[in-house]
Amino acid sequence: MSINSPTRTFQAVVYLARAGSTFPERELRACESYALAFHWNVALIVVDDSIHTTAPERRPMLQAALHRIRTRDADAILVPARSAISPIVGEFDEFSRQVEKAGGFVQVATR
Repeated sequence: MSINSPTRTFQAVVYLARAGSTFPERELRACESYALAFHWNVALIVVDDSIHTTAPERRPMLQAALHRIRTRDADAILVPARSAISPIVGEFDEFSRQVEKAGGFVQVATR
C-alpha cells in the first residue's frame, strides 16, 4: 500500500441473539459502544432468532456473518457475550477457529 492510498476502515459484523420477542437493544448498544471506542465501522447488524434451537454451523444468520469475514467484507464478528454464538464452550471455540481460519476474529464486547 502506498503512503498516499486511503486506508480501509476496520469493519465489524455485530451478531445478536434474540431471546423471545423483544429486540436485544441493550446488547446492540453495548456492541456499538465497543465498536465506537475502537473506531470500528459496523458493516452489518445481524439479529438471529434461532440461537437456542440449532448449533452455530446450522444457523444461516451466523453463517452469513462468517461469510462476510471470508469475503473480506468484515474483519471481526462482535458479540455482546460468548453465549450469543453458543452457551456450549466447545461450540464457541470451534466457531471462533473457523472465523480465525477465514482471516478474522470473534470479539466479545466487554465493558
